[in-house]
Amino acid sequence: MRTAIGEIRCLLVALLLCAPCAGQQTAAPASSPADGIAKAREALKAAEAAHPGDTPEVAAAMNGLVSLQIDAGVADRDTLSLVDRMVEIAKATEGTRSKAYEGTLVIRMDVLTGLNRAPEARVVAEEAFEIAQENFPDSSEAGAAAGALGRICYKLGDYPCAIHAQEFAVAQERKIAGANSAELSASLNNLGALKSRMGDVNGAIKALEEAVAIAYRIDPNDNHIGVIENNLGSNYLKVQDFPKAAEHLNRAIDMLTKLYGADNVRLMQVNRNLGALYTRTGQFPLAWKAYEFALQNKYEQMDNNATNHAQFAQSLAQGGNARRAVEEGLTSARISREIFVLQARTLPERQALAYDATRPRGLDTSISVVLKHAELSNAEIYQELIRSRALVADEMARRQKNLNANNDPETARLLGELNQARSDLLAAENSTSDKSARADKVSAATGRMEKIERELAERSAAARNDERIYLVTTDDVRHSLPAHSVLISYVEYRRRAVDTVDPAAAEAPSYMAFVLHPDSGRIVAFDLGESKSIADSVAKARSAADAEAHGGGLGSTRNERAYREAALALRKRIWDPLQAELGDAKLALVVPDGVLNLIPFSALPSGNGYLVENGPVIHVLTSERDLVPGEGGVKKTGLLAVGSPQFEMAAVAGDASRLRDASVPCEDFRSLQFHSLPGTGVEVADIAKSWRRWNGAEPSALLTGADATRNRFIEQASQNRVLHVATHAFVLDRGCGDGNPLLHSGLVFAGANATRDAAILTAQQIASLDLSGVEWAVLSACNTGNGELHDGEGVLGLQRAFRVAGAHSVIMTLWPVDDDVTRQFMHELYAQRLGRHTTTADAVWNSSRKLLVERRAAGKSTHPWYWAGFIGSGGWE
Repeated sequence: MRTAIGEIRCLLVALLLCAPCAGQQTAAPASSPADGIAKAREALKAAEAAHPGDTPEVAAAMNGLVSLQIDAGVADRDTLSLVDRMVEIAKATEGTRSKAYEGTLVIRMDVLTGLNRAPEARVVAEEAFEIAQENFPDSSEAGAAAGALGRICYKLGDYPCAIHAQEFAVAQERKIAGANSAELSASLNNLGALKSRMGDVNGAIKALEEAVAIAYRIDPNDNHIGVIENNLGSNYLKVQDFPKAAEHLNRAIDMLTKLYGADNVRLMQVNRNLGALYTRTGQFPLAWKAYEFALQNKYEQMDNNATNHAQFAQSLAQGGNARRAVEEGLTSARISREIFVLQARTLPERQALAYDATRPRGLDTSISVVLKHAELSNAEIYQELIRSRALVADEMARRQKNLNANNDPETARLLGELNQARSDLLAAENSTSDKSARADKVSAATGRMEKIERELAERSAAARNDERIYLVTTDDVRHSLPAHSVLISYVEYRRRAVDTVDPAAAEAPSYMAFVLHPDSGRIVAFDLGESKSIADSVAKARSAADAEAHGGGLGSTRNERAYREAALALRKRIWDPLQAELGDAKLALVVPDGVLNLIPFSALPSGNGYLVENGPVIHVLTSERDLVPGEGGVKKTGLLAVGSPQFEMAAVAGDASRLRDASVPCEDFRSLQFHSLPGTGVEVADIAKSWRRWNGAEPSALLTGADATRNRFIEQASQNRVLHVATHAFVLDRGCGDGNPLLHSGLVFAGANATRDAAILTAQQIASLDLSGVEWAVLSACNTGNGELHDGEGVLGLQRAFRVAGAHSVIMTLWPVDDDVTRQFMHELYAQRLGRHTTTADAVWNSSRKLLVERRAAGKSTHPWYWAGFIGSGGWE
């Protein structure tokens, strides 16, 4: 018999609803939330006295109290203690596969979410959904469990998970509870909120209109109607139907005020949308009053609070209060960073990237304001920028470092299981099954992999003795700059309206740059304009490089002219405005953002030549924090060079391709045959010869032919100071498999045409290696600097993977590379480094310049494709 503990589902978290239990009417609350909660506490005391111990009667009384606390938005740690006790009672009385136990897990998920513990909440929601699917799949409880999973996936930005779960919940409630049920209304509300977040505003309005109509039919005084009305109002705001937005928001306010009083936390949440309405209609005093009220909510979740500050900043910027706008934008950015760092500690990497994408961009408003109001200081903005970049990469690197240093047998076992799970996922992605079956395999494999990732993340978090994030200051960065250098920080941001009413709340993707000197406290900001023309120039330049790569030497003059035209337009946008500020700097350290990660700065035109001939040495950093020395690591020696893998484990018939080609569609990759690269064998032999000539005291090892296997590379990579990998690389379409970008780029080793899964090393697998102490990782293959662009994280691909694994500097390619040209470049690169003892920055720069000069002297094409494709990233030394 089902106990009372599993019956209450009338829970409200933020602006999402939990479905009420079947057959239960939602009563109007007491005269105030405090009165109702006080009465529920008395009822719990009475139940404890009458039925002492962990009894179903006590559980039911606790459930009533918890439901009121969450409905009123005042759940706290004491609430969680009650829920934990409810879970234990359900486990003892009904068992861990029961509806009662599953129901308490759903409640626990909601409380954890409200306490800013979303990663834990997801684990609980997944357990509840698994129990429901296995034991009572055709029940209302299964719909409620799906809704819970959908809510937490929504919270964490995992929209594929969220939409699958919420659509299941809606379908389940229509089938089980009926067309006029509170359960269906709640599920439709949550589906609407999700569709709105995903950009389907019309779909959101349709779901919400159905939800509110059902709720009014059931009980016009239902306290949850105010939430649905608020969500409707926010979506009508998005389509700029301000009268309808005002109508729904005012209904929400009237209902919540009537039920809860004038100072309740739910009303505070509605006031954020009211503030947005007043802002878009130019009523700034009313808007600011609404935002101030919304910010009084001491129970608000931290990421929602960051959003409140971000929206307030936009309102202040439009209304002309520039200084306060900058402050609120910075407050939002700091809160957002702090909660993200806290939550990301135990999230699998794919989920951490998804959650990162949900963060409000308060810093964008601060940047928009200071670019228009030069009299305002930009120092705090710049400091927050350098603290906020590459947070996921930072977390993954710290996590991997701790795991690699952990000698615990259980950790070792989990790491082994994780490697197998990643191999299984790769096999699922490359399966020849039909699309639907393959998608199911990928989903199941992803779930297994991320469950192990989460366990390892928890172990890493527990074992840490480092700070959660190294709080680098601007002074730390400045003092780490070498003499006669300059630091250029590019930022792609969303420009917001300043000093003018913007009914559309438009955001124009734009670029700006900060310039920092080692011997000056001055930070200079430059407005570089909208992103589109910059992105267009980058795309045209890369297209001209691709045309030369595949043109067989025909049309080189035309291709170089097209490249120079596009790159000159780019230089005028991103380099010329900064030129005077660079002064006589000998070294320019550049942190690119967005599409600027995909173009070599050395190949920007300068006069009749290029910057590599006339400008300062330019070296790319992944973030400003690269400059600040980290903890001293282990010193390694030796060279490991991989080249000319035998992809068939036998000679490949046909002519060898001179290009180490890359980017391929997902379907084509499954049947792709990799051609041999005999030139790479010559390349690594020459490098080994240079190593012995100039660095004979250190060992060197070559892996070629059938010996150039993935397993041999994995076994030996962590033992060497320099890694050189000359083989095929690949970058897959963005939509492959589960959409995990870290599985969509990798390196190809011996046997790939015979046993694909055992010969591919993905970026995700590389990131799990222990490459601490690796000074150089030279990726001599096509497009090793490419991948999926992610705001604030740069390119999600091989370069990032080697850096996360611990490599100090990565030398990579931005486009397909030619065998002969690559051999020349690599010979000079190692001569510069080993023979002349140059820095990484100088070695790459000088090698590119020598190639260009020699080609010009020989009357050959000087198209940048031949000499500019290789760039260094990370440590410049």
